[in-house]
Amino acid sequence: MYTKTPKNIFCHTLVETGRQIKVYNLKSFAKHGFDITPEQFLILSILDDDSNLHQMQLCGLLYKDRSNMARLIKVLEEKGLINKLPSVDKRLVNKIQITEKGKEIKDLITPFIQESRKKCLDGISDNDLNFCISILLKIQNNLTK
Repeated sequence: MYTKTPKNIFCHTLVETGRQIKVYNLKSFAKHGFDITPEQFLILSILDDDSNLHQMQLCGLLYKDRSNMARLIKVLEEKGLINKLPSVDKRLVNKIQITEKGKEIKDLITPFIQESRKKCLDGISDNDLNFCISILLKIQNNLTK
């Protein structure tokens, strides 16, 4: 039986908030006719910040398994938004690099992501955000012990 304790309510609210943000962003991307998903945008964003990553590093950063990441990379590559480049050390590791087209799409979508974040955080003070961040970091620490 589900008991409405603060801990249960917090965990449920955390998961539900994540779902609502995901759905809001998916609808926003569709409304604006973007040909990528928020998840694909995140990959472009990460690659624009660090052009020296390979697939497994992206898996770790986005908490995705290898097959899901391979699928995401394949779609982005087919759209001409990223390239796979052979690694210099000749191991079977490909570096993933954002293309100019990928950068253009990322730059086009970035203001909409910023607006989404602004809407999510409307009416929430920096003090409240800092307190929330400290709690979330404690949860992350608990899960990595």
